[in-house]
Amino acid sequence: MPKGALLYKLALQRHGLEQLDVYRYPDRDEVRIRARDTGEVYVIALPRHRELMSVEEYVEHVKKAVAKARETRARGAKAKEGKAKEKKTS
Repeated sequence: MPKGALLYKLALQRHGLEQLDVYRYPDRDEVRIRARDTGEVYVIALPRHRELMSVEEYVEHVKKAVAKARETRARGAKAKEGKAKEKKTS
């Protein structure tokens, strides 16, 4: 049975995410995550250190942050597309 930090990494793998790095700060952690389906990499700030969060809480926080980042990227791409069409018609 895996222990410690490996539990967090394996839990993300079950959801199609790969934990690449963990950056530790005095009051919180940041994790670098890669989505397996798209290959996109995200840096996600955690509210506190990983070991102070349950594995389930950690996975939910990361999944929500990835979903929000994907939504933001999609909106940005649509906005750029709209501007490109606007320039063509001018």
